[in-house]
Amino acid sequence: MINIFEVFLPQLLRYPNPADPLNGDAAVLLLREPKTYEAKVRDYVSRYATKEAVEEMDNSEDSEYEMSDAEMSDDDEDEFAGQMELS
Repeated sequence: MINIFEVFLPQLLRYPNPADPLNGDAAVLLLREPKTYEAKVRDYVSRYATKEAVEEMDNSEDSEYEMSDAEMSDDDEDEFAGQMELS
């Protein structure tokens, strides 16, 4: 798992592959207007990927519900499993 964060993700972010994209719009923008793509990436990084932006989102009262905040009891697990249809 450490290899993913230390090697794979940094390489993926430094060298995007527009020939096999997960985000088609971003790939098209990178291929057709690389300067606009770079400006948009810089904007997104400054908005969402700085320490200050993350802290602001954490402190925001209007933050969206996150799955990590959800708690499930053992009774809930049994209820869901009971509703599954096995074929």
